[in-house]
Amino acid sequence: MSDTEHWVARALGGERSALDEVFRRHRSRLVAWIALAAPPALTRRVPAEDLAQETLLEAARKLDRFEPRGPRSFYAWLVGIARHKLSEAQRAESADKRGGAEPLVRDPTGRITSPTRAAARAERADRVRAALLELPEAQAEALRLRYLEGLSTAEVAARMGRSETAVKALVARAFGELAGRLDADSSECAPPRAPAAPLGVPDPQSSGPPS
Repeated sequence: MSDTEHWVARALGGERSALDEVFRRHRSRLVAWIALAAPPALTRRVPAEDLAQETLLEAARKLDRFEPRGPRSFYAWLVGIARHKLSEAQRAESADKRGGAEPLVRDPTGRITSPTRAAARAERADRVRAALLELPEAQAEALRLRYLEGLSTAEVAARMGRSETAVKALVARAFGELAGRLDADSSECAPPRAPAAPLGVPDPQSSGPPS
């Protein structure tokens, strides 16, 4: 049993601290995935960090529905929830555009925020895009083909002239690099704050990809 599977098993047994640890291990990688999968116009209004938090809250509510099927199954389950959250956010954004402008900005998760907060979110979205641009060329290309163009691993391998194993390794390294850069940016930009709340409740901070 992998370390992640160990924590997931404890979380499924009802241990709240184990659930917090599982979420901590997956959050940065989930943020990176959302940053790649979401349209830039959407993440300028709602940062990948916020959509990831919505995903984790939903996962906490539906934890009893998760069925372990290997060391990567929990992350795959989180990505499935994230896809649904992205679809919801895009539908909400389209509805907002049809409804016209409002004095306050309503983000696609349903919250209302001020123009100042919206500008801060746009700045964070810019940092995500900057982090993507700083990735090594091969890693960035693998991510772009796999998640932005939606190609299968086999199709990416054929396009890049590499084996499927090599493509999977590139993607895994890219997620690690991206998550690390996002964490570093958050640490540099964040003001001093009290210790973070457990990830079962709203909190925009976390660290580290899953092991």
